[in-house]
Amino acid sequence: MLLRCKSILFLFLFLNLLLFADEGEEKLFSREEDTYHSTELSEILESIKKQPFNINRVPRLELEKLPWLSENDIDLILQSRKDEKINNFSKLSEIGINEITVSELKPYISFVTEKQFNITQISRVELQEKNKELTSSLKYYQKTLVNSNYLNLGFVSQKDEGEKDLFDFYSYFIEYHSDSFLQKAILGKYRLAFGQGILFAPKLGMSKSAEATNIPIKKYKTLKTYTSSYEIWELEGITSRFKFGRFELTPFYSSTKLEANLDDTDKITSFNLTGLHYEKEDKGNVRENIWGTDLKYRFQKSYIGFDFVHQKFDKEFADPAKKNNFYAFSTNFYLLKNKFPAFGEIAFIEDKIAGVLGAKWGEDKLRHLLLFRYYEKNFPTFHGKPFSSQSANFDNEIGLYYGITLLPFRKTKLNIYFDVWKFPETRYLEKMPTTGSEQFLQLEIHSQKNGFRFTLQHKDKDKNKTLEDVSKVRNIERTLFRFDWWQQLAFVRLKTRCELVTEYFPQEEIFSKGILAYEQLKWKTGKLELLAQIAVYRTDTEPFKVLLYMYENNVDGIMQNSIFSGDGVYSYLLLKYQILRNSEIQFKIADAWNTPEKMKYYLQIVCKF
Repeated sequence: MLLRCKSILFLFLFLNLLLFADEGEEKLFSREEDTYHSTELSEILESIKKQPFNINRVPRLELEKLPWLSENDIDLILQSRKDEKINNFSKLSEIGINEITVSELKPYISFVTEKQFNITQISRVELQEKNKELTSSLKYYQKTLVNSNYLNLGFVSQKDEGEKDLFDFYSYFIEYHSDSFLQKAILGKYRLAFGQGILFAPKLGMSKSAEATNIPIKKYKTLKTYTSSYEIWELEGITSRFKFGRFELTPFYSSTKLEANLDDTDKITSFNLTGLHYEKEDKGNVRENIWGTDLKYRFQKSYIGFDFVHQKFDKEFADPAKKNNFYAFSTNFYLLKNKFPAFGEIAFIEDKIAGVLGAKWGEDKLRHLLLFRYYEKNFPTFHGKPFSSQSANFDNEIGLYYGITLLPFRKTKLNIYFDVWKFPETRYLEKMPTTGSEQFLQLEIHSQKNGFRFTLQHKDKDKNKTLEDVSKVRNIERTLFRFDWWQQLAFVRLKTRCELVTEYFPQEEIFSKGILAYEQLKWKTGKLELLAQIAVYRTDTEPFKVLLYMYENNVDGIMQNSIFSGDGVYSYLLLKYQILRNSEIQFKIADAWNTPEKMKYYLQIVCKF
């Protein structure tokens, strides 16, 4: 009966609703990994959506936040608006920006100055069908931000399902900013980002995406208040930035508690990255102290920076190769000459070294990016996240990345990248050395009412897999073929996806596959926005389980890539309704049809005044 009701519901939606998809964001965030936290980039883009940039006033540093714009695109905008005001999106195409790029910019660009909101309040509850193993299935999140001309205040709190404390995780801050000698000061929780992210970068940063020549270059703000719900590696204390002439000085101090897994001798074996605290006794069982400074010299559109850091944990590591008390040094640069940037960072921690060097060239119809990285084994990765093939950390890796963006016609865009890497030292349960490579191609074509995108991705890597109760490192060749088609129908669009994934194990001569297809619809009229999606999938599970990954639209503040395996149907319904001029209620229901007790509900209220 339930299955029949679901079928009737989605048939009704299919006949009466149509789609408008956020194609630009999905291309950025559709990653083959499970995530339930918004990356810093997704948070930034979400904020800009609520208050789009005035294209005629926004400074260069703000435009660099839009990952679809190249250095040449930004120069075209800045130069064009000096001569004549940009009044519409057609003008952006006329000055030489590719039309696909223009379509990706539309949610983030305005031609007037919007009123600055002073207060933002977001409250969200999530509820899953009762889990017998947990005492509570309720998840709660709230964020309060107060902004003024010189002072910002914020408080964020979250409780995961199964946790007893309503404020299990919280972040707070007071931020002062001005154009004077003291440009910024933060008291509370914050994050740092220097150079290419070896010592400090957002832990929920990105390395690769369909924007092959833009995303790998790190362009984060040096200082940012901590508004993420990711519950580890935030800094807590005080930091500030002083500017005198061309120099910027950023001293910082942090003392915060972390949750670590300890052995019988009270030494650290690993850190809890889940953010789940079912037992209060283990929460905050390790203290981390950090202090240091960053010094930058800026000239024209470039900079050179130097960093000094001291980091200490109050407990030792079980692995003697890992130090709990050390000093770190790094030098970094970003040099922009004739629209061709060169960038890099080299860091030293005692006898360990890590480095990233890159260059970009060709800013017309053909753009190139070359990037080399080298990270020694056991290089401390606690607060850093530079470009890497790995999602969790970046130590013990040597790699070379080459990205290409080709814009042959006004409504055509081709992104290609090649990445090869090696883990030269022995890792847990892995042979020596471990190697890998990845090739990616994405072609996108727009017409007046239709859009087509073809994606091809191939990975050749070594991974620990179990076959017939034998666990060992095996070579895996994974290939993805994906076709997306969206059609413009009046003021709405309809989107269809077909996807095939294959995995081949050459040593055992085993071939596995999986397929996924979905239909997505979105209807927006007046104060109501409604999105519905239904996906069907089928994968091999023996002798190896094939996993499929799908970017899933959600309420504001959640970025989610869902994982599927076996045979099944998955659907969700997302509604956003503007209650008042500055208030919106958001509701979502998601269900895996073939899996009991997996239905999830989301309710969120967003208020801005």
